[in-house]
Amino acid sequence: MANDSQRIVNRFGGNAWKGASWNINSMRAFMAPLGSADYDLTCDRETLLLRSRALFQNHAFSRAVISSMTTNVVGTGIKVRPQLKQLDVLGLTHDQAVEWCRKTQDLYEIWSKSKKCDVERKNDMFGLQDLALKTQLVDGDCFALAKYDKKLEPFGLCFKLLEADRCMNPLGESDSDRLAQGVEVSDFGAPVSYYFTKRPPWSIDNHSDMLETARVPAFDRYGEANVLHIFSPDRTDQRRGVSILAPIIVLMKQQERFLESELMAAVVTSMLTAFIESNDEKLSDPIMGNMPDYEQVATQAEKESPTGPLELQAGAIYELKKGQKIASINPTRPNSAYQGFVEAIFSEAASSLGLSYEVVLRKFNSSYNAVRGAILESKKTFDRARRNLISDFCRPVYEKWLTQAILTGVIDAPGYFENPVKRALWNGCRWIADSAFLLDPLKETQAIKMQLDEQLITRDTACAATNGGEYDAVLDGQAEEKKMRAEKGMNEPGLINKSETFSVSTDDVNESAL
Repeated sequence: MANDSQRIVNRFGGNAWKGASWNINSMRAFMAPLGSADYDLTCDRETLLLRSRALFQNHAFSRAVISSMTTNVVGTGIKVRPQLKQLDVLGLTHDQAVEWCRKTQDLYEIWSKSKKCDVERKNDMFGLQDLALKTQLVDGDCFALAKYDKKLEPFGLCFKLLEADRCMNPLGESDSDRLAQGVEVSDFGAPVSYYFTKRPPWSIDNHSDMLETARVPAFDRYGEANVLHIFSPDRTDQRRGVSILAPIIVLMKQQERFLESELMAAVVTSMLTAFIESNDEKLSDPIMGNMPDYEQVATQAEKESPTGPLELQAGAIYELKKGQKIASINPTRPNSAYQGFVEAIFSEAASSLGLSYEVVLRKFNSSYNAVRGAILESKKTFDRARRNLISDFCRPVYEKWLTQAILTGVIDAPGYFENPVKRALWNGCRWIADSAFLLDPLKETQAIKMQLDEQLITRDTACAATNGGEYDAVLDGQAEEKKMRAEKGMNEPGLINKSETFSVSTDDVNESAL
């Protein structure tokens, strides 16, 4: 009762915040729903998922958003580089640690570059990264299950990706605080187990989502995740993900309808040239013109019907009924305001996702500074998405592979299973992705040289920024090339000296032409 009274006071008495006022005309019809993160998703998640898939399949800008994310986040693949710290705890010398990291990296690359790491034998690990991210962006979340097959020597490990609609409650089980949307959680909200259908819903052989489910514990006895759940929660206590397209579904669908209407209007306008009055009723039919019978889609009955379809052809002149005046066609399509209006929609939609619409559309026709700013702002979103993918998918995959490699005796890691601290140290690694897009390689490489000269960055960082490579690999390659040139009696192409510090001109000459 007290709560009801307080709500009445809040509704009719509080006016400190205009956004909470019920007296302002613009706010009276603004009814915000009450619900926890799980409650809101329980009602709407399936509809959001299906509509997001439809937009990804058929809407150009929505697909461009997903393509831009996967291309810039995963690119050609996110690569692991083992990195050991606190060598005294692990009982290793520096040289032993370097050799262990090199061996582990080589073995992981052999496994990850083979399609044997995929249960379906369709992708290598980089392909799985791309597919996992794409599924998460479109569906809201993606799941990965580890499978073990003795035939896949020497590691016997592979992964199966599952779409979001494979995770659901068992038949007859309603949503509750403990189990909802296929995820069982503890009192603190941590996942305890997941329920997955044994077959995809609405498959070729099964026209339903009423399927038998299997329970999979969230973690194994070592505390490693049995189920890799790739998603990005927006609220606390949220156990399932939402498509990245969810906030722009209405905008994108309306833009699609607007595009179709404008396109159809432009097509019809291009086919109408002029109408001519005719007093001779024996001439060709109105609207149908002189189009041959075999090109006419409508039947004779449909042609004579007042509601029958009209068949148009490009550049046609149509003869009208007696008594009607000639009228020329003033084409108003394509709509000159279309581009500006649609770009405003795209800009709003992209910014709501943390992207610049220039990056999504690959449209770089403004000044250098403006385009570079758009790229750098979008890069922040790409970096965050990459960090989440590494945390949810890449790192757990590497840790599971390393565990399996140690169990099979391929890699030696003393204390890995006995000591949690050593286990965490053996799992240490860093991740390398493709380098960022260099809009003006000359300017940006000069800036990197200046940072090197001032000792603000390492050469390894500079190498990753310019071409996504590693400095030690570059040194090895240069040493091999130098050896080959010496063997063939070739002169060195030039001395590689530390570049002199210089300043970059801030005079943007002809910048508007970029």
